[in-house]
Amino acid sequence: MDITNPIFHDNDAAREHLETILWPDGPYCPHCGEAEKVTKLQGKSHRPGLYVCNSCRGHFTVTVGTVLERSKIPLCKWVMGFHLMASSKKGVSAHQLHRMLGITYKSAWFMAHRIREAIREFNPSPVGGLTQGKNAVQRLTLKEVGPSDSATNDRIMGRLAATSPPSHSTLKHGERYDQ
Repeated sequence: MDITNPIFHDNDAAREHLETILWPDGPYCPHCGEAEKVTKLQGKSHRPGLYVCNSCRGHFTVTVGTVLERSKIPLCKWVMGFHLMASSKKGVSAHQLHRMLGITYKSAWFMAHRIREAIREFNPSPVGGLTQGKNAVQRLTLKEVGPSDSATNDRIMGRLAATSPPSHSTLKHGERYDQ
């Protein structure tokens, strides 16, 4: 980590860094999705990084629609917080963020929860992988099917292993699952 990098100390550099990450093909409106008719507002009367969509007339910055939206914490501290959380092997506590970034504990707690929400997996895989789950389903189904000739059980188990339908537990002895 290069702590002297301007993205960790300058809000304008941090904003430009976030724009290159979130908008690699240029800015687009988070309200309507327009990418062609977007204009950057400049001048003393507008805050830095403000864009306007000429289609829906909505104003936006790079933080709209992200966990950074409506936060009073400076962007350079957000970038440093993301970097610390992502590069730490065991994670970073809110108290450690409070000490390292020089912000209040309440803000650090807020930041830590938002960063964890941003890096959370939406569809996590089961612990141990899918193979263990398939074997557990096969064992459960074999017990539910009950004792019978091995040909019927093999046919049902082969179908379940190949298709794994959601209603496999409703199969009764001798019934077949056809797609």
